[in-house]
Amino acid sequence: MRIAVYCSARPHIPSCYHDDAVAFGKWMGENGHTLVYGGLRYSMMRDVAQAAADAGGKVMGIVPESRIADQHPANTVSLLVPDLHQRKQMMEENADVFVALEGGIGTLDEVFSALASSTFFKQPKEIHLLDRDGLYAPLQQLIENMEQKGLATTPATEMLRFHPDVESMTAALGQLSKNI
Repeated sequence: MRIAVYCSARPHIPSCYHDDAVAFGKWMGENGHTLVYGGLRYSMMRDVAQAAADAGGKVMGIVPESRIADQHPANTVSLLVPDLHQRKQMMEENADVFVALEGGIGTLDEVFSALASSTFFKQPKEIHLLDRDGLYAPLQQLIENMEQKGLATTPATEMLRFHPDVESMTAALGQLSKNI
């Protein structure tokens, strides 16, 4: 299964976020999945890529041309794109499912882009969010509120899956991989 992973590239974040990235990358590699990610050697992006590669997984980096010097050496494949818009599109096209680990504005942008594309093109792909300590709980509440007000549809909102820890997320993805 090709899994697009969105996560923080910021320095100086809590070590538990790095631990989650390593655990998830290791699970991907050990289970024969391909990581599709932003391709760079920063923070959690570095951690998930290195762990996936160390565990024998394939690593597909979608690298902006302006950041080619910062691409991660664990990339099995590096696809160059001119900008962030093309990066998101290429990640969406090359993924069977999406995962959001801990992240900020960029991660939310990627999650909503994947959700909007899946909805618009009627090609539903699940989006699994690691909701450690309720990080994405306000997002879940917002989506539920939008649905109640008729501003979001049930098929779209059902694509979002929230998990309290890496173990429950990998269990759900393991089940999904049997159907893909």
